[in-house]
Amino acid sequence: MVRFIQRLIKLKIISFLLLLFPTLVLANIPITSTPIPGGIAVIDFETNHSNPKGYYNNVSLYLQRIKDQHWQALVGIPLLTKPGKKEIIIKDFSTRRFEFEVKDHVYTEQRIILKGKKKKYVNPNLAHTDRIKKERPVLSNSRKVFSNTVLSSGLFSRPVNGITTSPFGLKRFYNGQARRPHTGLDFAGDVGTPIQSPADGKVILTGDFFFNGNSVFIDHGQGLVSVYIHMNERLVEQDQVVKKGDTIGTIGQTGRSTGPHLHWVIYLNQTAVNPNLLLDKK
Repeated sequence: MVRFIQRLIKLKIISFLLLLFPTLVLANIPITSTPIPGGIAVIDFETNHSNPKGYYNNVSLYLQRIKDQHWQALVGIPLLTKPGKKEIIIKDFSTRRFEFEVKDHVYTEQRIILKGKKKKYVNPNLAHTDRIKKERPVLSNSRKVFSNTVLSSGLFSRPVNGITTSPFGLKRFYNGQARRPHTGLDFAGDVGTPIQSPADGKVILTGDFFFNGNSVFIDHGQGLVSVYIHMNERLVEQDQVVKKGDTIGTIGQTGRSTGPHLHWVIYLNQTAVNPNLLLDKK
C-alpha cells in the first residue's frame, strides 16, 4: 500500500512538471535539406538540453529531436534571399552559431490578365487601399504565431486532390505589372470541392480578405502555419482544433482569383516555403 501511494505521488509530480515545462519535441518531419530561396534548410546539431531554442534573423525556429542528443533545426528561407552563407543561433547551455549556405535557384515567370471587376486587384482604389491597410497587420500577426504546444507530427497530406495549376515561386506579372512571387501552390477544382486539413492543428484565423478572399489559417506548432485562400465556404471557426483529414472549407474563387482553385501556403519561421517539401509523397 505504501509503495502504491509513493508511486501515485511520483506520477502526480511528473505530471505537474510536464505541465510546467511542456516539451517542444514533435514527431520527426523527415525532409531533405533544400537550402534555396523558398526552401527549407535542415541543420543538425547535438545537445543534451531538454528544451533548446533556435533563431534565424531573430525569429524562432522549428526544432525537432531525432534521437538522444541529435536534434535538427528546420529553417524556412525567404524567396528573395540572396545566395551565400547564413547562420542560425542555438541557445541551450550556451549560445552557438551554425552556418549554412543558400544556393541560387531560378523560378519561372507567369503572366496573368485580370479583366472587368477583377481589375481592381491590380490597381485598387482608395477605399480598397484602406481595407488592405487594415487587413495587413491581421494577416501578418497570424503568420507570426509561434506555439510551443505539440500540434502535429510527420509529413502533410494533400488538402485537395486537384492538379497543380501554378507551382511555388513563380515570378508573377498582373496585367504586365510585376507583383510578389507566388508563395504557395494552386490546386484546380470545382467550386464546392471539399478542402481537408493536411495535419492536426488549431485554427488561428478565419475571414474574408481583399486579396485572399475567404481564408483559413491553421497553426501546427513551432511556427509552422498553413493557409487556405480563395475559399468558397469556411467550415471552421477561430480556435477550433482540427485533425488531419477534417474538412475545413470548400474551393472557391474569392479575392484575387481568375478561376476556382485553392491557393495553399505554408509558413515556417514566418517565411513562405514550398509546400511540396512537407508533403508525404507516399
